[in-house]
Amino acid sequence: MSHRKFSAPRHGSLGFLPRKRSRRHRGKVKSFPRDAGAGVPVHLTAFMGYKAGMTHVVREVDRPGSKMNKKEVVEAVTVVEAPPVVVVGVVGYVTSPRGLRSLKTVFAEHLSDECKRRFYKNWYKCKKKAFTKACRKWQDEDGKKQLDKDFACMVKYCQVIRVIVHTQMKLLPLRQKRAHLMEVQLNGGSVRDKVEWARSHLEQKVGVSSVFAQDEMIDVIGVTKGHGFKGVTSRWHTKKLPRKTHKGLRKVACIGAWHPARVAFSVPRAGQKGYHHRTETNKKVGGLWGVER
Repeated sequence: MSHRKFSAPRHGSLGFLPRKRSRRHRGKVKSFPRDAGAGVPVHLTAFMGYKAGMTHVVREVDRPGSKMNKKEVVEAVTVVEAPPVVVVGVVGYVTSPRGLRSLKTVFAEHLSDECKRRFYKNWYKCKKKAFTKACRKWQDEDGKKQLDKDFACMVKYCQVIRVIVHTQMKLLPLRQKRAHLMEVQLNGGSVRDKVEWARSHLEQKVGVSSVFAQDEMIDVIGVTKGHGFKGVTSRWHTKKLPRKTHKGLRKVACIGAWHPARVAFSVPRAGQKGYHHRTETNKKVGGLWGVER
């Protein structure tokens, strides 16, 4: 290394530190698309799906001026299974100096067992009484009056309306019975239109075709495949040392100077690889196939 007359770039990106396990198995949407206003009908801005696998397609390039224009190319594609989601709640947010703050939350009258399983650690030993108070509001007159007040309060004070949706695990070829829940923001129309849309769609199914369209560019959020505790060469793709190196080859030769007497955060080290929360931008929807159930 002392006679090298060229510099090598560092191995691995520091933009994803710390490389640790994700706190949740489901991807988290940290920012929703900007609301277009009243000129656009009310619609969901996100959807949940499960990766089924990958394949390839042969498509014709539509890029005038390019040498590949009107020619066929082979591209890798990802197949995502996305059954319709069920709307089970409405949340109204108000803006504050510290960001959005939830003002009112209303749940539907009937919730499926796969949705309730998410709130219990052991489904078979529990009393299965989750959301009984919330469901009782839809049955008596005082509760209905309170619900009307809550929806009116959302229309009057809230600036952002989001709905709580959950997946239908029974439509997937998975052993898991516990549904995934998430809040999805409503964009388009006025606040009153959003509240009315959310109230009318409680306990209703919403398909992916009403959210995304073919050839639309979207962002994909999820958790990568986990690989466990890995060494520095596998985790950071550092170069293997020469064969006669003392005490191992798949290591970093020098992890730092004498002083400062500590290892810098930028030095590649062994640790967790995979199961990281990641966001990939600008993915084109190749098509929507299948009958929505």
